[in-house]
Amino acid sequence: MIVSNASYEEPTIISMERGWFIFVDLDAFYASVEILQHPELKETPMVVWMGSLQGRGVVSTASYEARKYGVHSGMPLRRAISLCPDLILVPAHHALYEEYSARVYALLKTFSERIQKVSIDEACLELAPHIEPEKMALAIQKAIKEKLGLPSTIGVASNKLVAKIACDLAKPNGVKVVPKGSEKIFLAPLPVEKIPEVGPATVKKLQTMGVITIDDLAKIPEQQLIERFGKRGRYFHLASLGIDLSPLELESKPRSMSREVTFNKDTKNLDLLIKELYSMSQTLAEDLKRQGLIAKTVFIKLRYSDFSTLLRQLTLTSPTQSPLEIASCGSLLLKANLQKDRAVRLIGLGVRNLIAKNKTKIEENKEEKN
Repeated sequence: MIVSNASYEEPTIISMERGWFIFVDLDAFYASVEILQHPELKETPMVVWMGSLQGRGVVSTASYEARKYGVHSGMPLRRAISLCPDLILVPAHHALYEEYSARVYALLKTFSERIQKVSIDEACLELAPHIEPEKMALAIQKAIKEKLGLPSTIGVASNKLVAKIACDLAKPNGVKVVPKGSEKIFLAPLPVEKIPEVGPATVKKLQTMGVITIDDLAKIPEQQLIERFGKRGRYFHLASLGIDLSPLELESKPRSMSREVTFNKDTKNLDLLIKELYSMSQTLAEDLKRQGLIAKTVFIKLRYSDFSTLLRQLTLTSPTQSPLEIASCGSLLLKANLQKDRAVRLIGLGVRNLIAKNKTKIEENKEEKN
């Protein structure tokens, strides 16, 4: 499967007429990815762990079967094992999770270019006001499951904050739509800690003010909250009313473009690897031409069966958007760096140091000096 990954400059905040905000959260993400690699783990109490089995190992993610025993992320591994003696322990493979996160992000971009990557397993999209929100949410959820094999939960609302809270309440594998105009009613009965950024210390302070639910918080005068919590007081006040005016943080100014292929079966076939490079070079060239860009550097990415990853690049004497030149450079890098006795799990081809095709040499030189 081919996916697109791009690295970007600092996010740019762009405002426009509000539509629907769709918050996507991948359920038990690390555990779900491991189950894809090892189907026998499905419906078993298992955790993905980090650290040391002999020392300070901790739970990174717990399957929902393990959560029934009280096991949760951040818990010491020894405590988790004591709660669930039959717990299956799987070491974390972070490169693999990044790979799947990139696939999900690329898939979500087919639904909307207005997208903010919130974390490795969360993203928020903005879609036009006229869409049918539940129908669209179900379509996104279905696409993630059918194309990538991952379960997800989706919250939909008129803003990011309420969509996030709706998503949290719909877990696991659910869809929750908050109709426009009902935000305050939806939030009112919920415990105040459901508001993002309201942690245990803040909860204790609010409890001394008689605040238990979000509705309680909404009844506190804004000025009183500001006096007690500073700038955060205004955020707490608006959040309690279901108001969030913050726009998505949209990515802009691509510094690189890449495509990757993960094989269903690890391979040592050089001809197959080169064939994939040429296929990816066509897509990269089309993207460059569409955006009016040329590339000064070509790079490849190789991931072997043990998940170790190699990156190598080549800087060109003359920038290009030619698929043949991009593929040729990729092939040279592959032949020079491939360890032929090791099977390849993933191969990627990319370009970076991108400049506008019509940029003058003087402008290019100025950029390099700055």
